[in-house]
Amino acid sequence: MQHAGHRSRPTRRSVVVALGALTVAGAAGCSAPGPAASDAAAADATPTTVSTSVGSQPVALRLYDGQGLKAVDDALIAAFTKKHPTVTITPTYDPDNVTTQNQPRQLASATPPDLVRVISVTAGTKNNLLTNLDAYATAYGWDKLPASQLAQFRAKDGVAGSGSLYAKASGFTMTGLYYNKKLAQQVGMTAPPRTVDELAGYMDRAKAAGLTGMVVANKEGGGVFPFQLLVNSAMGPENVSKWVFNAPGATINTPEAVAAAKTVQGWNSAGLFPASVNALDATAADALFASGKGLFFPWGNWDAANLDKTMPGQVGFFPMPPATAGGQVAAMSDAATAFGIPSKSENKDAAAAFLDFLSSDEARQIAVDNGFMPSGLSSQTAPTIKSGSVLGDVTKAFGEVSAAGGQVPFVQNATAGISNRAWTPESQLLFEGSSTPEQFLTSVQTKYDEELKR
Repeated sequence: MQHAGHRSRPTRRSVVVALGALTVAGAAGCSAPGPAASDAAAADATPTTVSTSVGSQPVALRLYDGQGLKAVDDALIAAFTKKHPTVTITPTYDPDNVTTQNQPRQLASATPPDLVRVISVTAGTKNNLLTNLDAYATAYGWDKLPASQLAQFRAKDGVAGSGSLYAKASGFTMTGLYYNKKLAQQVGMTAPPRTVDELAGYMDRAKAAGLTGMVVANKEGGGVFPFQLLVNSAMGPENVSKWVFNAPGATINTPEAVAAAKTVQGWNSAGLFPASVNALDATAADALFASGKGLFFPWGNWDAANLDKTMPGQVGFFPMPPATAGGQVAAMSDAATAFGIPSKSENKDAAAAFLDFLSSDEARQIAVDNGFMPSGLSSQTAPTIKSGSVLGDVTKAFGEVSAAGGQVPFVQNATAGISNRAWTPESQLLFEGSSTPEQFLTSVQTKYDEELKR
């Protein structure tokens, strides 16, 4: 999974999740058979006696992650080991394009790293490869964190999203709407819109002024972003998350989702999106927005540093407004890296101390310095961010969404093939008028069910 570039992030992530699950299952199948082995693995995976102390004796930890997270991980390791000088952490970074294959082998190894990036929580729990962190969550007070910061790393009965905790994030991504401040003034926008109707009104004014209301690039499926930003609030974060986590009976083909599809199709038909929306890729969308001809741009935190360079002081950011003022605020937001502790680790207490450190004030600053949103509580000291930086707006928006329990995984990550097989081609048909909103969602749900063999 490539974090340096993020533009095709949901597509790559979906492949990572599914292949990771298959490979972990295969690797775990080589372990010793029989009830005794199974009982021992279960005991290792669910510690009941834990400590929040790293002890006074030297402890050597090993960490595994992808190359794209090296900068932030190295900074976190340096800060943690300075705080705990008896602990050393030796990292191993695989190229991102082979992490999919190698991470499951690391997790299933007889001598795994003590901290490992978690690709699929459910795959790790099915074979008792990941440590159940509930005892540590109680000891450290992690349950005080906003529920949506932890939901993606919980699992119960083979389904993610609820149950016991198995990982903790080093930081998060955040999606919403970038906007051109000068053009916002031109259309009379003095504050972020409070409702979807207000948002549409500003886009109408932009079109009347010869501008693009919303810069949407759908060659690679970016058109799904405004759709999901609407659905997150309309269906509610919990229901959307259940669908992405493959909960039994979950469906995306709901009246709320149909209404959202009608809205984005209507925006496109009204000329509020670029005329070439289905031929526009992420790079071209960046260029169009940077040219000063687009009012809004639905995208994520990974573009903040670039926009601060190309349009310094000219860009703001806010979360997608709800349908009605005061309604649910939500956004797609997944982990930079979710670290778990393999059940075979012999240094669980020290590894858990590192997980706890990830939501400390110091770690929050490191996350923001590397372009990610910080884990932790809204009551904690806010990370220092350059004045006037759009990253400041993104971080503020993340705090609002997190506090509201509005973090939602990307719908493009629901299965390995759903993005390329369904979301991208079906959204292109929707935008060109070749399908209806009802057909759009029926097709997506059908391919989802086929892939899950339901």
